[in-house]
Amino acid sequence: MNPTSFFSEYWLYVLIYQAVCAFASASVARLRRRDQGYWFILGFIFGVFAVAAVAAIRKLPDELAPKNNLLLDSEHYLRSGWRFLLFFVVVLVLYYLSAVLAKLSGIVPAQSFFFLFYLDVLLATYLMLRIVDRRKFTSVGFPYHGKIMKEILFGFLLGAAMIGVVGGVEFVVGAVRLDLRPGQSFALLIQNFGLSFLLFGFFAMGEEVIFRGYPFQVLIEGTGAVAATILMSLVFGVIHVMNPDANFFSTVNTMLAGVWLSLAYLKTRTLYFPFGMHFGWNLVQSFFLSLPVSGLMTSRTIFIPHDFGPGWLTGGRYGPEAGVGTTVVMVAAIVYFLVDKRIKPAYDYAASKERKSTVGPTSAA
Repeated sequence: MNPTSFFSEYWLYVLIYQAVCAFASASVARLRRRDQGYWFILGFIFGVFAVAAVAAIRKLPDELAPKNNLLLDSEHYLRSGWRFLLFFVVVLVLYYLSAVLAKLSGIVPAQSFFFLFYLDVLLATYLMLRIVDRRKFTSVGFPYHGKIMKEILFGFLLGAAMIGVVGGVEFVVGAVRLDLRPGQSFALLIQNFGLSFLLFGFFAMGEEVIFRGYPFQVLIEGTGAVAATILMSLVFGVIHVMNPDANFFSTVNTMLAGVWLSLAYLKTRTLYFPFGMHFGWNLVQSFFLSLPVSGLMTSRTIFIPHDFGPGWLTGGRYGPEAGVGTTVVMVAAIVYFLVDKRIKPAYDYAASKERKSTVGPTSAA
């Protein structure tokens, strides 16, 4: 690959990256009372090597890319397994740099660093697609087509209806009792709804980008849709083990939710539909039903819940996602997605995945 063409196209990204590496390194040195000038230079040198590595792996010469090359595929691009690992390396590097800068600036409080993480995931997705994959950012599941709002709204209503059934059964049988939250004015109710809307919308999108976005789609390329769905759903469930009051049943249900959301992506090949389902489920579960979401309880709810029993039905302090009701609706939704043929991509999926032909590699004759 000609390095000149790489730097001519990405010179702005390179300069910003070099500056971030250098200043972040100097900032760490200041915290540890080291020579800031020396560490500034080290950070700059690290950036140079990192940029050179990216330029090298984008396309190696044809003679270095035989058919059975473990690094490159038949089109001389980095294989899916390496791209999967590289994505998480980029996320960790970006998160480290952004967390250091945020801590030094004092702009972002420590308890909000989770927001930084998902922003870094989004940035890492953009960088991997544009620099390594040579594809448009929209190819990760954000295509422009005429049914975007329809997919989001349908997903939202489906997720809301599913958790509504689960919560409704609990209330009807008396497993959970709700008391209206006292001293809540209409203005405060609207404010709490707005904050809940933004919070659950942000985290639903963040989780979809990392669990159904680039890593999931790269695994599909390398292992197929079935294996990728199983693997990412297992990871999705295991990650939630760290939540308060998690147990075996909550983990199983979260894995089922991973399959449910993965199928929503596979049916539409967009992130709009699974995002809407994820968002609708969480928002209705928390704000309207006033129940814990994956073990996390907020005070921005309409009601105050009591009892949470029996545990096999309500999920106890973890919430409905650890109860049998969630198991039933998740299995039903998965079966529905598997048998229904009407849900399909509303755009040219194959065309959206094409690499940039003007600067990308040419296939071997």
